[in-house]
Amino acid sequence: MSQEPCTLPESIRSTATALLDLVRSFSLSEYGIALGGAHAKETADAESDVDLYLFATAVRPNEERARLAAAFSPEVENVVCWGDDTRFSHAGTDFRFRGRQIECWLRNAAHIDETIAACQAGVVRRELVTWTTTGFYNHCCLSDVKAMKPLADPTGILTRWQSQVAAYPPKLRRSIIGQHLAAARFWPHNFHYRSAVARADVIYVTGIVQQVVHNLMQVLFALNETYFPGDKKLHEALGHLTCQPAGLRERVASLLWPGAPVSVDLLLRQQEEVQALLHEVEALVAAGA
Repeated sequence: MSQEPCTLPESIRSTATALLDLVRSFSLSEYGIALGGAHAKETADAESDVDLYLFATAVRPNEERARLAAAFSPEVENVVCWGDDTRFSHAGTDFRFRGRQIECWLRNAAHIDETIAACQAGVVRRELVTWTTTGFYNHCCLSDVKAMKPLADPTGILTRWQSQVAAYPPKLRRSIIGQHLAAARFWPHNFHYRSAVARADVIYVTGIVQQVVHNLMQVLFALNETYFPGDKKLHEALGHLTCQPAGLRERVASLLWPGAPVSVDLLLRQQEEVQALLHEVEALVAAGA
């Protein structure tokens, strides 16, 4: 079964269609192929690449995928393959095609089944990897699955997954709010934060503020029953949350980028704003619990 979403620009549809046979060739098992990333979420801009997802339980090794990509078309350039050949969890084959950057992310279909089941049971996991600034959360997978646009789904696995993630799991909501609200509460009134402000220890303070802001954002996405989409374009994604403190995006931007020389007074005001934001999110959680 093949599906080409009518909402996609013609140039993206034609690019994805042209690469379907290549992506299929990477699989050694039953598969599903989808468009993901910014184009699937309809948040693409001039800097966005084209993300193609291949879901399978077995894929060809890195070197073999690189050979297939290079031989597929003279328009395929700069091929880079990555991932573990011996124990397939996820891998990738990235290249340029017709002037566009293509990222083909290969993901173990059995792992997607396991992740959906874990999230529905309220299990939250974070993998600290270098390609995300705050780590890759298992529930980001549900965001990807919900937003993706199926391109080839011969066995119906993509349709089944999207049906499973259509409603935000109540247990996942409770787990994320509970864990991240507890983490957010650790720093704002902490002695070590106060002493770091007093000595204008900007490196330490910056890490604290980023951590608290991130935890509060996790809480707000869960409170709104919206899957956390990952690190990119969060400023835009926050604007779509119905339940949030007033002026949230501007306040977060000001906290993370104060735009003034470092001083004790500046860091003190920043700490007070962190405390205020925490208390407002706590009130929203209490009202929506």
